[in-house]
Amino acid sequence: MPEENEFKNDTPVNAPLKEKMRMEKRKIREMPFKKKCEYIWDYYKFHIIAGILILALIGSVINSIVNPRPQNVLFIAWSTGFATDEQLTGLTSIMQYEIIEEKANESIEITLFHTMSDDPSLNSANIQRLAAMIAAGMIDVFILDSEMIDEYSSVGYIQPMDPVLEIIQSLNPNIHSRINEELIKANYTSVEGYESEQIMGIDISNSRLLKELNFFEFEKYFSLSITAENIENTAHALIMFFE
Repeated sequence: MPEENEFKNDTPVNAPLKEKMRMEKRKIREMPFKKKCEYIWDYYKFHIIAGILILALIGSVINSIVNPRPQNVLFIAWSTGFATDEQLTGLTSIMQYEIIEEKANESIEITLFHTMSDDPSLNSANIQRLAAMIAAGMIDVFILDSEMIDEYSSVGYIQPMDPVLEIIQSLNPNIHSRINEELIKANYTSVEGYESEQIMGIDISNSRLLKELNFFEFEKYFSLSITAENIENTAHALIMFFE
């Protein structure tokens, strides 16, 4: 039985590279299979690990190029009452079909998003997450109740609906007239510090679309996030609730 150090790496340090490779190949070829595996792992494990990591990184880059992630073109934070995954998935599918062009690598996300919890630490984490997402411009629309309309307006999470209503008026005057019957106003403080009563939400509680998807009966107000970026898609989404 060979000694433990029988197959140690004793290739001369000063040997030419070609000679080193030849001697290494011969040494490995003469080893029993088990010793061969142990030797390769002992002396080349860092090379192997580095190679695996590099291949994984290359694979990830290639996959992101060949199959890029869809671009989110509308994010709705559902923050009132309760909605099941099935209901939100159904609403998302309908909006994606109506708003996103065929074959476009884009997506719409509607997520149940509540900040209030019985657990103080969880409640704090949710509020921090909400603030971070608003600052990053990730949220376009909030679905709120009347109490949250006042709260979100006072802390600056939502903005007046005027930009959305202007687009709707040009796209569909009839829907715009119907929406005007469902306006929700609240006190809003502008960037300049002026406070005034503004249109801060649209009541969609009686939407035919939501009834067809069996959403539960509770207050549902459509509001525009203060850092919303997808205003045109937001307008199209609001129109769908009144068709």
